Amino acid sequence: METLAITSDTIAVVYFILAPILAVAAFILVHRYRKQLSKYETTFNNNAVEISNLQRQIFQQDTDIERESQRCARANHENTSSIRYAKRIQSAAFPQKEISTFFPESFIYTKAHSIVSGDFYKSAAIEHYKIFALADCSGHGVPGSFLTMLGLAALKEALAKHFYDENIDLANILDELREFVKSSLRSTDDNISTINDGMNFTLCAFENNGGGIRFAGANQNVYLYSNGELTTYNGDRMPIGWSFKGDAPFSETYIPVKKGDMLYLTTDSLQNQFGGEDNVKFSVKRLNAMFEQIGKMPISDQYTFVANTVDKWVEGHIQIDDLTVIGIMV
Repeated sequence: METLAITSDTIAVVYFILAPILAVAAFILVHRYRKQLSKYETTFNNNAVEISNLQRQIFQQDTDIERESQRCARANHENTSSIRYAKRIQSAAFPQKEISTFFPESFIYTKAHSIVSGDFYKSAAIEHYKIFALADCSGHGVPGSFLTMLGLAALKEALAKHFYDENIDLANILDELREFVKSSLRSTDDNISTINDGMNFTLCAFENNGGGIRFAGANQNVYLYSNGELTTYNGDRMPIGWSFKGDAPFSETYIPVKKGDMLYLTTDSLQNQFGGEDNVKFSVKRLNAMFEQIGKMPISDQYTFVANTVDKWVEGHIQIDDLTVIGIMV
């Protein structure tokens, strides 16, 4: 067997053949690497520039958002301050102190949906009667509060007109209130009435001689607790404002009472308020049960019971409207 002898000359020849090839290959690889590296560096630099631009944009947006947030906070503070001042004006227009002057044995529970309320109550003394009124204006918050001032102005005008009436006609007063409200809400530009605006209304006249209570209601009822029983007196099913019944006249009900009886007034918002563990309506049934339960309590305890009941019912739920419950001992 012959042995292949590799001489130094052979190695030299192979080296001189492979060396250029390896050199070219190395050059190509290095060139490609540098080219790829340059591409990556360019991409990186472009991305770095883009990121820097985005960071500047984000910083500018953050600055704009902060500036806008501060502007909104200032505007909200100014609006809230204005509404709170409007609440002071509204409270001055129908103060509870006035109620206690004419009806010392009474309580008023109110839970406004917003700062200002769309509910209002008013008491007054005229020649032969003590008057008590409760109104629920359409809407709540600022829109509702505007209507309360309109309703209050209409009521004052009506009571001044009938101040000396010995046989006062509350149904006629509600008719006059309706005409006043409808004419006030009619647009002078296009002569179109605002159909959905108006108010539900309870108007009671307590005879000074203690003979009884005259009642007229627009979409509101009153409840009399007497001799351990609760009786509901229904108002007419139409509001002070536009109605499908047109200008059908309101009616009046005479309620015989005796000393110590309790008369309850409320808007329909409470019975329609969702709440409780099952998130259901408070309902007329619960409303009647509450009046039956508190009817024999002292006035101060009645207020506490109503406040605790309503607050607990609404807690954790969305309040749908202003809530008002009033009790007056005859």
